Amino acid sequence: MIYLYQILGFILIPYIKFNVLRRIKNGKEIKTRYKERFGITKQSIKPTKKVIWIHAASLGEFKSADCLINSLHEKYSLLITTTTVSAANYASKHYNNKIIHQFAPLDITFWVKKFLDFWKPSLIIWIESDLWPTTLNIIKRRKIKAILVNLRISPKSFNKWKIYPSFYSQSIECFSEIFAQSREDQNRIKLLTKRNIKFIGNLKLVMPNTLKKITQHNFNLDPNTITIMFSSTHNNEEAQLMPIIKSLLRDFDNLRVIIAPRHPERAEIIMSLCTKSQLLSNFESEKNPTNNSIMIINSFDILSNYFTKSDIVFIGGSLISAGGHNPIEPATHNCAIITGPKIFNWQNIFDDMIGCKACLKIQTIHELKIQVINLLNNKKKIEVLKNNAYNFAQKQFVDTNVLKRIINNHMNL
Repeated sequence: MIYLYQILGFILIPYIKFNVLRRIKNGKEIKTRYKERFGITKQSIKPTKKVIWIHAASLGEFKSADCLINSLHEKYSLLITTTTVSAANYASKHYNNKIIHQFAPLDITFWVKKFLDFWKPSLIIWIESDLWPTTLNIIKRRKIKAILVNLRISPKSFNKWKIYPSFYSQSIECFSEIFAQSREDQNRIKLLTKRNIKFIGNLKLVMPNTLKKITQHNFNLDPNTITIMFSSTHNNEEAQLMPIIKSLLRDFDNLRVIIAPRHPERAEIIMSLCTKSQLLSNFESEKNPTNNSIMIINSFDILSNYFTKSDIVFIGGSLISAGGHNPIEPATHNCAIITGPKIFNWQNIFDDMIGCKACLKIQTIHELKIQVINLLNNKKKIEVLKNNAYNFAQKQFVDTNVLKRIINNHMNL
């Protein structure tokens, strides 16, 4: 199977190169760095210390590598690869003096070999589920030490992999240690492979050191004002939320609304939805919001700034089949948390939060409206939910010492 995949990749090289050019045009690749996708680096001097290659596909995965970066960067050269521009920009902004960042080579045999020939990593740490068969096969054949952390598999992906479980099992053969992101992921992965899949917690629940509270507000709030933030919303969610937002703003004079889409580049689409619903709105980047208008977040890497200002946070990706998003960051910032029903990516965390009365879970849009109204009419309920969420967020979710010990053992062999 792997050989057919590699042959197909070779045949598709002209299309792949064309697609890279198209992505440059659409701002999804950096023009001055696109050759990194072909395994070509501008770096002329190789690292003098042993290299640990950490692959974290997108921004969320990169943030989960924070504890690894901060514990390893002084002793080793850390080569971090990502696939998204947002993750690359975040890496440069917050970790430029600790890591070497490159875009991950595309999964074509000689591009991957060129990448490995230059960097010669002593250890590879692969984060989550961005599994590239050719890359992993080459790692296996070269006998490079590798571990897989925070591995997850959604119910939808699990059903697909069940058709070819042997291909999934072969894809992860190169890893000596595999750690699942949750107990649910651990159980699903065990059904696809005979490997010993371990669980030490979810690295995404270790808050990055770079998260800082905002020191200057973009808007002044009356002490009686209550702020509700619709966070990490996706396409087809905002349209469902607009009638509720309109009704709440009409009935509650002291309400402030923030919408933070999962992908900030969708901000203009959301403003259009606001206009169609006859609601005033403005972009966060304008820095001069008008009264009674909905603030739309259109910048990257600032969510924590607005969690600090929010009383209630509804976490998106839970009204559609996106699987929900991380509730711990808003809980850490003392927010009352509400989620929709589709939370399979964070099921165990939400179940625990609900059990501790640290989160409300709604099944329908109508129920969301009822729950929000109940909270707005009773500030004591908001405070109880806030305190419960904050206390829950203080738990230790990950045993990072296990991971660090395994990494050090590999590097000292």
